[in-house]
Amino acid sequence: MALPQILDDMKKFKKEILSILMTIGILTFSACSSSDDVDYTPPIITPSDHPNDVYIRENMLDKYGAAIRWRWDDRFLQKGQLASAIDEDLVIPVTQLIEDLWIQPFIVLSDDSEAFIKRLIPKEIIYIGSYIYNDDGARLAGFADGGTRVSLLNLNALDMSDRMWIEEQLITMHHEFNHIVHQNHGIPSGFNTVSSNGYLGQGWNNGVSLSDAIIRGMVSAYGTSNEYEDFSELVSRFLVQDEETFNSLYLIDSDCSIFADEVFCTDLNYGRELIRQKLQMVKDFYLENFNINLNDLRDTIQSRMPI
Repeated sequence: MALPQILDDMKKFKKEILSILMTIGILTFSACSSSDDVDYTPPIITPSDHPNDVYIRENMLDKYGAAIRWRWDDRFLQKGQLASAIDEDLVIPVTQLIEDLWIQPFIVLSDDSEAFIKRLIPKEIIYIGSYIYNDDGARLAGFADGGTRVSLLNLNALDMSDRMWIEEQLITMHHEFNHIVHQNHGIPSGFNTVSSNGYLGQGWNNGVSLSDAIIRGMVSAYGTSNEYEDFSELVSRFLVQDEETFNSLYLIDSDCSIFADEVFCTDLNYGRELIRQKLQMVKDFYLENFNINLNDLRDTIQSRMPI
């Protein structure tokens, strides 16, 4: 066969192969596109009818968008941590406490405070019956995670006749909530400089007493760790502790003439001045950014306290 004829036949063969491949491609594309004709049936998820879940769904999830996790799940603990689950029969009473003493004071105070709590309320609230104990012996009372989750601890000790237990829980709730506030909005400008020499980092856990904390310008040993814990502790204790106790501990100067150690008394009063400065910053921060008067919010919370 002559070379021109061979080349001509090869060209025809390539065209035929190309035509076949294009046909196969069209058929394949048509076959993949035919998925529109297949009905997708999503899985049916039946809501739990457990009384705890029904109550939570109606009173927290539907109203505020907050999911309560009360069933035990090891994923909520870090390696080396120990804790125990909440008793089932305490789930509803704890949820009532959260709504009545934490959420509702914002709701009834004003439209602005209602919008504020509904916007920043954590999407998940974890119930744990005991404290969380780390493998180094440290005890956690509660914590916030990433601005969306708050864990509440020691709930099995629920006692609505025990003012100290109620305050502990409310301080934890407001403390962790204020972490969400500063994670979204920061802290008052200059707040971190008022007591900048008083922060101890992890050293706060080395036997810092309340007097030590006050001298440094903080309202608790934990508040001495950094400015964010300082901010959260100050707001939470101002709102939850009764006014007389808070003022006498942190705001009103002592009469140093009756102290055996006047230097110690002078140091305490200096720390109280720092606390007064930061408290005013916090009040201005809430009023200017969220139109929330913290004095009014505190009064609303205190009026709802059962004892």
